[in-house]
Amino acid sequence: MKTTRLKLRPYVRLEADAEGKGGMMLDTQSGTICVCNESAWVSLKALKKGVDADALAAGLTRSFDVAPDAARKDVLALVRELHLMDLLEQG
Repeated sequence: MKTTRLKLRPYVRLEADAEGKGGMMLDTQSGTICVCNESAWVSLKALKKGVDADALAAGLTRSFDVAPDAARKDVLALVRELHLMDLLEQG
């Protein structure tokens, strides 16, 4: 089965906070700004480069004390939300 590569659209900017552990995501088309916690930040940085959902979940499991099933659930929720905001490309 082919995995779907997910990537933030080119008009999405990421700006790190002072500590580099979180930051904000800016949709430059709509002007929407979202403040991101550390776990969302890890996923968004990966999505900026392009990644599949399994790799996103593995990144959360590596970076934080979270079970793989919980990481997968969190990733799917983030991906769903980003799709609703029309901020993701799939390919």
